[in-house]
Amino acid sequence: MFKHKAIRLIRAGLGMLAALALIVTPGACNAPDTNKNGGSFSTTFPMSLVDDLGRTVTVSAVPQRIISLAPSNTEIIYTLGLENRLVGVTAYCDYPPEAMAKDKVGDYSMIDLEKVVSLRPDLVLAEDIHKTDIVPALERLGIPCYVPVPHSVDEVVASIAAIGRLTGANAKAQEVVTDMQHRIKGITDKTGSLADSQRPSVMYVVWHDPLMSVGVNTPIDDMIVLAGGANIIKNTTGWPTLSLEEVIAVSPEVVIANVENYPGGDAPLQAILTEPRLRTVRAVSEGRVYGIDASLSNRPVPRMIEGLEWFAALIHPELFPEFVTEYGHRLD
Repeated sequence: MFKHKAIRLIRAGLGMLAALALIVTPGACNAPDTNKNGGSFSTTFPMSLVDDLGRTVTVSAVPQRIISLAPSNTEIIYTLGLENRLVGVTAYCDYPPEAMAKDKVGDYSMIDLEKVVSLRPDLVLAEDIHKTDIVPALERLGIPCYVPVPHSVDEVVASIAAIGRLTGANAKAQEVVTDMQHRIKGITDKTGSLADSQRPSVMYVVWHDPLMSVGVNTPIDDMIVLAGGANIIKNTTGWPTLSLEEVIAVSPEVVIANVENYPGGDAPLQAILTEPRLRTVRAVSEGRVYGIDASLSNRPVPRMIEGLEWFAALIHPELFPEFVTEYGHRLD
């Protein structure tokens, strides 16, 4: 039961199960507003974009009634200042808090299609988990459905730019993207040239029973690398489970654990801190086990850059004293 709950929470925050390369922008973080032929993307309607499932999505006019089927999409819509056009969300859409007052169309994995249709959306922002049933059903009804599934921080930036274009909020999206790029560069300017020997080994803990971490080709793995660390998971994608013996053998130098905003939501962190068999692990013995608000790392949204800054402070406090100062009172 706990494993299924963990996977559901991960999916609600990340949406990283599978995706094709994002076609709407080739350079992602480096050039979100130019296409692979060097020209600019259209910001006029009708507009067609290719989503992360490889589907061409066409919107005839600026969407006025938007439904979000994932917390990340909801947060992006609010960031772009389009909350007045948001007519439906899921029960997991809890940020910003105002989103919880919106009409609910399901609990993320179970969507009420009749409710969606009754709200008369002219754009639905879905998730990878919806691709086999909800997305095809919406397509048959003629409702445009766009599915972002980023696998890296660059692709998170690119998906925000794409949603901005698709909703007619390109100017605001570019403002958000520019800020994200600037903050990413502020980190990679210091970590990009680090030798492998200067990159502490990092274990990210998604769940504790079973012990679940993050593999390659995920935004969290990318965050670890950008922040100057080395993920202990090298050749596995998704969310691999680990035995205590494997963790002890690797002995990561830094452990960062999910902390969710509900009673007992710090269980992954407490499990690492209190497991007697892990006392010899370097991160535990040296006091480098930390919790992080899961919404800053698990959700592909602009706030992920704050999560990246947390990672930088935790992995390389000597390189980022400004982040230690800014977030230090919350690192415990």
